[in-house]
Amino acid sequence: MNKFSFIQLADPQFGLFAASSGKTDEEIASYAKRGLIVRKVEKFDGLEPEINLYNKAIERANQLKPRFVVVCGDIINDIDNEDQINEVKRISKKLEDSIDLHWVPGNHDVSPDHNTPEKKCIERYRQNFGPDYYTFSHGDIKFIVINSTVLTSPETVIEEADKQMEFIEKEAMTANKCGKQKIILFSHHPLFINSPNESDNNWSIKKQYRSKLLKIASDHGITTNFAGHWHKNNYAYGDGIEVVASGPVGYPFGEDPSGFRIVDIKGTEIQHAYHSLEL
Repeated sequence: MNKFSFIQLADPQFGLFAASSGKTDEEIASYAKRGLIVRKVEKFDGLEPEINLYNKAIERANQLKPRFVVVCGDIINDIDNEDQINEVKRISKKLEDSIDLHWVPGNHDVSPDHNTPEKKCIERYRQNFGPDYYTFSHGDIKFIVINSTVLTSPETVIEEADKQMEFIEKEAMTANKCGKQKIILFSHHPLFINSPNESDNNWSIKKQYRSKLLKIASDHGITTNFAGHWHKNNYAYGDGIEVVASGPVGYPFGEDPSGFRIVDIKGTEIQHAYHSLEL
């Protein structure tokens, strides 16, 4: 019987605290209209808040000793900032060797404008963090990692989007043939925020790809999607799949604190809970 735990981290986003500082009242109000809370603080530079929080997350992982840690995207805030990349990689090396670390790309990791992915940026991500989509298994559970940004703004990388969709379906079918009991999907953007049929928006995978992914999920047993992107916790269920958007390791845009999620798997049962890093 499967019995293990893993830790999900989302949006460490090194550099966002500084980028969110020094905002005017008008800018803060503009964020609020989009449902995002930005705290008013004086302008500052550097990565100290992210360094402190990510260090805490790695320390907690070393204490809890999960089977693996997965980082669900927006690892850094600025794609060309070597300091941000170097710091997150430096701290990640503190994770004990017995705990696997899996990276998931976010829109800030593969898009110069934070929205539109580019092939050269995807290649750079691969050089720094490895494949942008892949699979791994533990016991009877198969995990599929995807690059959701190419499924939210695919116009510039349509070939990448199509290749990835073929890969996902093939891997899901293979899992069934190998007798895997469950398939769990890791992404940056959640499949949906409220419902499977919601309109295209800034927070979830584009409907043309979401519909295909949900069909694959239904046909081949993808039961859960763990994601990030929203910088606050969100839980949704529809078409037989649970979609969990976790709050951030880094800067929170909601009432939820910076934190991490512990996921416990016992047999075919999945339980999870969000834990604060601010205590």
